[in-house]
Amino acid sequence: MRARSLLEVNEESAVRLPYEVEDPHAERSVLSQSKQSAGRRLSTITIDQAIAGASNVLIAILAARALGVAAFGLFGIVFIVYVTAQGASRALIGEPLLVHPAEAEERPGDAIGTGAVLGVSLGGVVALAGAVAHVWDGRLGNALLVLAVCLPFLVLQDLGRYLGFATHRPSYSLVLDLVWLVLVVVAVGVLSVTDRSTLTWFIAVWGGSGALAGLLVLPQHRITRLRFSLSWLRETWAYSWRYLVSFTATQGAALVTSIGVGAVAGARALGAVRGAILLTRPVGMVQAASIAAGTAEISRLEPGSPQVRRHVNRTTALTTGLALANMVVLLFLPDVLGRLVLGATWEPTQRLLLPATVQIVMLGLICGTRAGLTGMRAVRKTVRIDVASTVIISASTVTGAVIDGALGAYWALVVGQAVCAVIWWSVYLTHDPHSEPQARTRVVPDGAAASAEPATEGSEPAERN
Repeated sequence: MRARSLLEVNEESAVRLPYEVEDPHAERSVLSQSKQSAGRRLSTITIDQAIAGASNVLIAILAARALGVAAFGLFGIVFIVYVTAQGASRALIGEPLLVHPAEAEERPGDAIGTGAVLGVSLGGVVALAGAVAHVWDGRLGNALLVLAVCLPFLVLQDLGRYLGFATHRPSYSLVLDLVWLVLVVVAVGVLSVTDRSTLTWFIAVWGGSGALAGLLVLPQHRITRLRFSLSWLRETWAYSWRYLVSFTATQGAALVTSIGVGAVAGARALGAVRGAILLTRPVGMVQAASIAAGTAEISRLEPGSPQVRRHVNRTTALTTGLALANMVVLLFLPDVLGRLVLGATWEPTQRLLLPATVQIVMLGLICGTRAGLTGMRAVRKTVRIDVASTVIISASTVTGAVIDGALGAYWALVVGQAVCAVIWWSVYLTHDPHSEPQARTRVVPDGAAASAEPATEGSEPAERN
C-alpha cells in the first residue's frame, strides 16, 4: 500500500480558500460570504462573552449579598483558585485548539479526553489544598473540597467553549454559558429561600451548576464514550508549554502587582483597584473572546494574506471601540448604581475609573495583533512579548503606587500597557510568516492514523485520513 506524504493528504482534504478562486466574480461572492460568516461568528462570540462576563459580575454580587464579609473574602480565594486552574487548562488544551481547527473538528474526542485527565488532576491538587486549608479555616477547606469535585466538569465546560470557537460553532459556547447562568441563578434563589447561605453551599450551587453545563459538551460533539488520554497534549506540546509559560508569567505579574500595591499603598487602595477591575472585567472578557475568535479565523488563512490583515484590523476596531464605549458608560455611571455593585468600595474606586478605562482601551489596541500573531503560529514571539510585558507592567505599576498610591499605580499601568501595545504592533508589522520553522516531513500510510508526534511552531499535526 503506497504511503502518502502529509502534503498530499492536506491537498486532498483542504478547503478551497477565497484567494484560490479563479473567477473574479465568484471570488468577490465567496469573500463577501466569508466576511458575513465571520461577522456572524464574531457577533455570537461577543454575545457569549458578554454573558460570561456579566455572569461573573453577577456571581460576585450575589456572593457579596448572600455571604458575610469574612465568608466573601474566602470566596475570593476560592474563585482565584478556580481562575488559576481554568487558565492552566486553557493554556495546555484550549488555546492550542484555536490553531489546530482541522484536528478540533475531526477529533474533538481527543481534546475532551485530555481535558478530562487534566481536570481530574487539577481537582486532585485542589483537594489536597483544601485538606491543608481545613487546618487553618474549616470553611475554606470545605469550599475547596467542593470545588475539587466540580473542577473536572468545569474544565470540560470551558473546553467546550474553546471547541465551539475553534470549530466555527460559537453557538455551542453560547449554550454552555446560558445553561450555567440559568442554573446558578435558580440555585442561588433556592439557597436564599431555604436560608442555607453558607460558603460551602454557595460554592456547591455555583460549581455544581457549571458542572452540569459541562456535561453538555459530550452530546454537543457526539461523544458517546469518554476516553481518558493525554494524546492531544502530546500532539500539541510544542504550543502548549509556551502558552503555559505566558499564562504563568501573566498570573505572576498580577500577583506581584497586587502584593506591591497592597504593601505600598495599603489595603484600602488595593480594594479600590479590585473594584475597578470588577467593573471593567466584562469588557476584558469580551476582548479575550475576540482574541480567541480572531485566532481561530486567522489560523485557517494563508499567513500574511490580505484576509489576515482584515481580521487583525477588525478585531482591533471591535475591542478598542467596545473599550471606548465602556469608558463612557463607567465615567457617567450614577453613584446609586456604583454603590449597588461595590457598596462602600465605590467611593475610592470612582477616582480610578478614568485610568482603568483608558487601560482597557490600551488592551483593545493589542487584541488584534495578538490574534494575528497567534493565528499565524508565531508562538515563540508571543511568549517573548508576554514575558517582557509582565516585567514592564509589574515595574511600572509598583513604581506608580510608590509615587501616588492606587491612582499613580493605575496611570503607570496605562503607560506600561501603551508601551506593550507599541511592542505588539512593531512585532506584528515586521513579522515574516515564512520565517517560521517548518514541520518535519511525516508520512501517513493509507488508512492509518496520523502520528502523535508534537508539531513544531509554524506547523499543524498531520490530519487523519
